[in-house]
Formats: sequence, C-alpha cells, structure tokens
Amino acid sequence: MPNSFSFFFGATVIACLPLLVSAQDQQESHKELVNPPSLPDSTQFGYSQATIAPAGTRLVHVAGQVGFIETEADNGFERQAARAFNNLEIALREAGSNPASVVQITLLIVDHDAKKLALMGQMRKSMFGENLPASILIPVPKLYTPGVLFEIGAVAIIDPNDARGAE
Repeated sequence: MPNSFSFFFGATVIACLPLLVSAQDQQESHKELVNPPSLPDSTQFGYSQATIAPAGTRLVHVAGQVGFIETEADNGFERQAARAFNNLEIALREAGSNPASVVQITLLIVDHDAKKLALMGQMRKSMFGENLPASILIPVPKLYTPGVLFEIGAVAIIDPNDARGAE
C-alpha cells in the first residue's frame, strides 16, 4: 500500500489513508486534459477545465462517498472530506480504476466557504497530482442526514486490462 499523507490546514493536521497516485496509475490513465489558455488556470485549484476519455473506454460512475461516521467523535469537515476521498479511492480500485483515471468529480459541500474551498484544492492536488479531473462544486444547505458535511462522486475510466465486464 502507498504511504499515508497528511493535509495541513491551519492548525489542523488531517491524516489520511493512502491516496497517492503512483507513476503507474499516471501512465495507465489515457484521459486527455483540456485547459485552454483562454480560460482561467484551474489547475492551481486542483482541477482541469475539461477531460476527454478515449473512444471505446469503459467508465465507472462512483456514487457519492461520504466520511461521516456516527460513532466517531471527530466528524468535522476536514475529517469527513479526508475519509470521503479515501472511500472514493477504495471504490475506484474495486471497480478496476484509479485516481489518475478520474475524468470528473462532483463535490457537495455544506456551508461552503473560502476555507473549505482552499482545503478542496489541496485535497484534489494530493489525490490527483498533475492528472487533474474536471470538477463540479455544489454548495448545499444540507445533505441526506444531519451531520454529513461533504460528499464526493466521480466518473473514471476503467483500466483496459481489467477483465471485469469486458465482452
């Protein structure tokens, strides 16, 4: 398993389970990043303006992942986001994909503010490295149950060498 990493946000340190993208993951991703010079540089915030999946590739659509654990004492936004990103990586790998192959993410954030936006930029860069997916961020007043503060969903390319579901 890759090494763990931590997010440093203000005085808070958020330890995450492995989310590092390996060089092999980077090579296996065949997506094309589209960042036209006529649009703002979104890469500094951890996402691309658009991505293109090659024709004929299989895609996985990952449902919204959350990091809320009812029995945990620490369910602050940063901890929930870190757990949700980790859950996303688990779902991707189980489906025959990886973070480098993600073409789009959707982020739902309760009580969105500048501090949370900065944290999202850090987390996207940490998980996706230079292979940044397109990103949609939707501020919401609440999610499916009280206490849930963050949710992330994704669309990713499935590794062409993964035989699950191939015809």
